[in-house]
Amino acid sequence: MAALPIKFTELLQLTALNIDPKSFGFNSCTLESDHYVCVCDTASGEVVIVNLKNNNSVVRRPIKADNAIMHWSKDIIALRAQQRTLQIFDLGAKAKLKSATMNEDVVFWKWYSDKSLGLVTETSVYHWDIFDPSQTAPVKMFDRNSNLGSQIINYRVSQDEKWMVVVSISSAGGRVVGNMQLYSRDRGISQAIEGHAAAFGTIRMEGAPADTKVFTFCNRTATGAKLHVVEIDHQQGNPVFPKRAVDVYFPQEAASDFPVSMQVSEKYKVIYLVTKYGFIHLYDLETGTVIFMNRISSETVFTTCPDSESSGIVGINRKGQVLSVSLDENTVIPYLLQSPENAELAYKLASRGGLPGADQLYQQRFEHLLSSGQYADAAKTAANSPNGFLRTPQTIERFKALQAQPGQLSVILQYFGMLLDKGKLNQHETLELARPVLQQNRKHLLEKWMSEGKLGCSEQLGDIVRLHDLNLAMQIYKEAGCPQKVIAAMAESGNFDQILSYSKETGYTPDFNALLQHIVRVNPEKGAEFATALAKEDANLIDTSRVLDVFMAQGMIQQATAFGL
Repeated sequence: MAALPIKFTELLQLTALNIDPKSFGFNSCTLESDHYVCVCDTASGEVVIVNLKNNNSVVRRPIKADNAIMHWSKDIIALRAQQRTLQIFDLGAKAKLKSATMNEDVVFWKWYSDKSLGLVTETSVYHWDIFDPSQTAPVKMFDRNSNLGSQIINYRVSQDEKWMVVVSISSAGGRVVGNMQLYSRDRGISQAIEGHAAAFGTIRMEGAPADTKVFTFCNRTATGAKLHVVEIDHQQGNPVFPKRAVDVYFPQEAASDFPVSMQVSEKYKVIYLVTKYGFIHLYDLETGTVIFMNRISSETVFTTCPDSESSGIVGINRKGQVLSVSLDENTVIPYLLQSPENAELAYKLASRGGLPGADQLYQQRFEHLLSSGQYADAAKTAANSPNGFLRTPQTIERFKALQAQPGQLSVILQYFGMLLDKGKLNQHETLELARPVLQQNRKHLLEKWMSEGKLGCSEQLGDIVRLHDLNLAMQIYKEAGCPQKVIAAMAESGNFDQILSYSKETGYTPDFNALLQHIVRVNPEKGAEFATALAKEDANLIDTSRVLDVFMAQGMIQQATAFGL
């Protein structure tokens, strides 16, 4: 039997830091990122900050606050007192950044980005850019729906800040009911949805030119539980994303359990769903397929956040355990491949995350497609192979040997097109693409790909391009880390005034005497300026007697005299 597909670790036990266990709860213990835990310790009257990225170092501040939330990565804290008084401090600089007093209670707030807070009051939702000096107070975004429950448990904002969702829970009919308000900033309208947990994410669908934006949420009703994934803001030119609605399993012993948080791993496109009773569910974001489910805590996990690599989550339970859960890169693909029906998911997940375990599957599919004449699909398989293991010189040669179908691009050019859509070419791929592009006098394509960071630059590429465009070659040499070729190109193109600054920037010292001799022959006046600049910078960079000899050999008596003085 394959090993479990997750890595599960206890990062810290908060009780070991002498923090009152009564403080381990939703209202007094916050986790905005995997960088800091922040606790309003009810026993000591202090705010305790634990830096998870610095050996769990602890800072205690004698601050009276009913809630405190740390910035995702900076030493900045947001404090709320008496439900309405808000203050933001830069702890490192010992400076107050902002303060405001609201007209009504702030019932929930959080950092929704690395610069802004989201605030939910009894009637409205606000945003506050902490680093924008013009925003002296929170700015109202929209009215809160009256149907939201008695306790607000989350607020989420999409990456492009065009969609927001407020999540609430309340008791009704002997169970906990979840209600959400989904708001579209562009349309200025809200939609009421029954649900306990929600998140936003993106997916790059097969053949799509742009990412698909999705909204995912989970609800448990009296009759069952469902996970939903729906598209928002459809991008023209993209395939339509089919709505997903899949059953969420709750064991009999967890009859009153319900979802409390959801996070989307942007790295793997996996949904992490955590329930009140400490169960974790992993789902594929694109298909809604369940990957794994198990219990990670016997106590309620009351807060979670994505980890900084966006590969998993961190959470805290009522015992004060700080827990980390993420996909195990080495075991998740073999785990999925135990079930034949999960082969396609394993295939896609391996490609998406560069995960080991599906190489044989990819190799077999590639060979089958190639031998059956399905060349475009074979090219796609090679382009998407995990960690690019099929992106080899041998694959390129096999595609080059194939005859193009009438009226179609050659297979090799289709392949390169797929690679460019996917990201950056390696050095060998770049060379193989550059040669035919230059032969067809389509240098502008190389310039475009260069500006987009799509080319794997090398000295050999620069040498090929140099025959067509010296300035573009110079860019390539710079990117490839070939300072001697960069300086030679600068000299050849007459950019003599850039040579000294580039030499200082890279720490590469060329033979300035030989370089000066070349420049003087090409442009005597620039040569004289270059010699003077070198002497001013550092007299040891150049041999004075050789400079004079160079000037005299060119009949530059006046320049030689001036330099000698």
